Amino acid sequence: MIPAMASMAFAIRASGNQTANAAPTDILDERLHAGATIEQYVAQVVAPLRSADRMGDGLDHGDVIFAKLRTAAQQRAGEIGRVLRYDLDGDLKVTREEIDQSQSNVLVMARRQSASESELSRYDKDGDGTITIQEAAANATRNRRSDYQLSGLLALDPNSDGQLTAKELRKLAERHFSTVDTDDDGKISPDEFAPIAQRKRTAMMERNLPVCNLPAVPKGAKLVVFGGYEGDAMSSAVIGGPDQETNLIDVNIESGSSPLYLILTSYESMVWRVNGDTKRIAQVVVSSAKSAQHGGSSLSGVEGLPRGKVTIADRQCPRPFYKTDGRSEVTALAPVTKALGRKPDAIFTGYSVKSISLPSGRPTKANVSETPLPRGFDPEMWQAAIRFWPGGLVTVKPGNVVSDAKVEAYKVLPSQMGLSQLIGQGAVEKTGSRTFRIVRPIPHLPPSMGGAHSVTFNLASDVPMPPGNPVHSCIRSEKTGQVVGNETICKR
Repeated sequence: MIPAMASMAFAIRASGNQTANAAPTDILDERLHAGATIEQYVAQVVAPLRSADRMGDGLDHGDVIFAKLRTAAQQRAGEIGRVLRYDLDGDLKVTREEIDQSQSNVLVMARRQSASESELSRYDKDGDGTITIQEAAANATRNRRSDYQLSGLLALDPNSDGQLTAKELRKLAERHFSTVDTDDDGKISPDEFAPIAQRKRTAMMERNLPVCNLPAVPKGAKLVVFGGYEGDAMSSAVIGGPDQETNLIDVNIESGSSPLYLILTSYESMVWRVNGDTKRIAQVVVSSAKSAQHGGSSLSGVEGLPRGKVTIADRQCPRPFYKTDGRSEVTALAPVTKALGRKPDAIFTGYSVKSISLPSGRPTKANVSETPLPRGFDPEMWQAAIRFWPGGLVTVKPGNVVSDAKVEAYKVLPSQMGLSQLIGQGAVEKTGSRTFRIVRPIPHLPPSMGGAHSVTFNLASDVPMPPGNPVHSCIRSEKTGQVVGNETICKR
């Protein structure tokens, strides 16, 4: 989180802003580079076919499917093995206590608790405090690059008989190499590679983009995309656990007759509070860069719509973006076009906004002078907090938020907002510009205490170590002298 920036959202028409899907022959570019010889190149192109060709008669659809299943099985085994290293009693289940006991004795309690929370949030989907083998297996993700590589090779089948033999692929590779090796010396020079370098980068980037699982766009609906980094306001409810930071953006639906299909992306975990003419909404898809587990559902949610109209997309699928700079458009919008079979009707972006009106794309920025000080909060630290969140704190009822992750009220708010809250409660005292003393037990450390938010906490001798992730901040126990977090901060 960095101080809020004035950033006006703007619209661009989708036409001409999408990159076409890579042609099948582009996969042959992937092994080309300056200095490559024809022998090296052909061997590298044919190697994946040799590995996947089970019967030795050429690559076919069955080989591609089997390779996908084999990769998935290996990834499941890896996730299960990762979990079972904590299974101290051998019952094929892992509890929080087992994870705590498995941590190094060097780690102090706060770090152990943070590690336990991280593992549980990664695997424990039903939130019962126990990780099962089934939950571990469900966390495995498919190696999509291998899938695309084999499917791309099979698409080169020159006689369309459903099989690509090594002999056929060698001939295709040799022919492709010769189109780049213009002096026919059997080696790609830097000058020969230069004309295809950008084509190769673009093709590989597109090939490795995720395949997003999105609901179809209803006939007649307008497809509108908004990309942001964060929100001007902080939500009083957190999505995905007490160590997360959850922002809030209001989505104002303007009056109109045409149905709307909205895709809302953000870097931060987000509550999208939808209001206005919500009858127009056919579907809202939300995604963020934050998730409880790698490849899992985004830690975002929607307030103001029924669950049937809300899709919580997988982490970064679609990928968050907040500016249109070419690469962002490809990585964020190409998967949308691929998944929905059409381009967006309108695209809007904004680094940080208080609200966005759709479908016009009109943004609103928060006015700090209108942001109220919550009752019981420390005024001085509150001023520091609204540098980062000029929209202040917005009350959100957890039960009103549609999300795939747990939604709960913060015990302690993030960063400077949390410090303002704790100082106001008398649990924390400010002792310097970036130093604080915890004088009474607190239920949790303020989340997101990293980067510009990092501070040093001195823990009074009679106060227990609070749970939570200190990130880049430091906690020094006055009783034991132990240091938690970034020791370089403690030496300031």
